[in-house]
Amino acid sequence: GKLHEVVETLPLPYIAEGALAMDDEDFEDQFGFEKPKFDETIVFSCKAGIRSVSAAQLAKMAGYTDVMDYMGGSNDWFS
Repeated sequence: GKLHEVVETLPLPYIAEGALAMDDEDFEDQFGFEKPKFDETIVFSCKAGIRSVSAAQLAKMAGYTDVMDYMGGSNDWFS
């Protein structure tokens, strides 16, 4: 689910399959929102805060420089 209506979501399997390495236009066509810029702040979260660690690591490996992991996950966010 989404944390908020202004938050875009990208499931870990898509990130693991190379979504962040896609061409900007192809990314937007496939996921319906603009691909983040490499220097843009990206915050990863998941239900319990475990998959988001992997997603953040993959983003760093893809060249993103301002990557954060919301450690509490959505369980914490919604409590």
